[in-house]
Amino acid sequence: MKRFAVDFSELLRLGRIMMPEGSGFSLGRSAAVFEPIDVALQQGKEISIDDLDESTGLLAVEGRQVVLYIKDHTNRFEAALQDGARGNRFHIAHCQTLEDMKRKNRYQRYVATNRLDGIFPIEGSSGWGGQSQKGEARLKVCKYCLQRLNYKNSADYVARQRNFDTFSFAEFFSRYSTCFKYMPTMLDEKASVGYTPDWSRLSMKIRQDASYICDKCKIDLSNHKNLCDVHHINGVKSDNRRENLRVLCKDCHRKEPMHDGIFISAANMEIIRNLRLQQNRLNVSGWESAFDLSDMAVHGDMALLQKKGYPPPVVGYDLLNKAGEVFVTLEVAWPDRRVGINLERADVPGWHVYLVGEVSATELGSTGR
Repeated sequence: MKRFAVDFSELLRLGRIMMPEGSGFSLGRSAAVFEPIDVALQQGKEISIDDLDESTGLLAVEGRQVVLYIKDHTNRFEAALQDGARGNRFHIAHCQTLEDMKRKNRYQRYVATNRLDGIFPIEGSSGWGGQSQKGEARLKVCKYCLQRLNYKNSADYVARQRNFDTFSFAEFFSRYSTCFKYMPTMLDEKASVGYTPDWSRLSMKIRQDASYICDKCKIDLSNHKNLCDVHHINGVKSDNRRENLRVLCKDCHRKEPMHDGIFISAANMEIIRNLRLQQNRLNVSGWESAFDLSDMAVHGDMALLQKKGYPPPVVGYDLLNKAGEVFVTLEVAWPDRRVGINLERADVPGWHVYLVGEVSATELGSTGR
């Protein structure tokens, strides 16, 4: 695969001449590198269980978040084309259905993809001759997967049905983006739609006037301006009245309702967490602030432990080795109970550290459809 080195120095020099006060432009996010695996996952890649990463409680292939589905719709092809709900379900987590498939040696029938548009290429046969055909369908998510992750309170039957009906790929991938090494290769194309032509200049001034301080969690992002956003409170991107605009860090921004196109890498989320810690903004006063300050990826597991009677956790808890050095920082922890939840596997003697989605599977069990 060929790689190209691009020199932006002249572009940046001209930018400093035209806007000496700074534009807020940043090259902080790594440029997208399309490896062969990225192309394969966009098209759909047949996998075996050995291809799945074991470092996360979600479904991943070579550091990329994926969903699994069955391409072969031989007996449901026409029905799935007309109504995706009549096709086979796609999977977003290690649910009991996948475990059953493994036991029946049918796991190899699955295809992995990381497309965000919700369209699945399927194959099957139709008509009297049973001729092989190809098409695309909008399949529905597996309810067991929703329950396993407690995705948006899916441990509750009513919430699970609502999430089943309204599932958004962009929202799902955004919520768990910090669990993976690589960002999705096809980010939401609608993310830039609706802004006025002067939005870049206006948003920069709004952030400058606020000294790059998040209005919600209060962290100072003046040294990380690329993680500072301007939020439209009513959701209308063209409504630039000052009372409709709020300066937020990228984490607080993505937690606002209907903001499913905001993706944060694990590295950037770590920067935000460290800034909150350094600036004394990581103090948890109750469950509401615990959810506000923690990574969205662990919210489903946190909610289950809250329901079980756990007190609010410590967010960003450092565990030390014998030399007094930090060897792992848990996303959330209950030190008195020696229980934590983390985005990556952490084997800590004397502790029970859950991966994302493991609380439902082990602490509380998984029941119901």
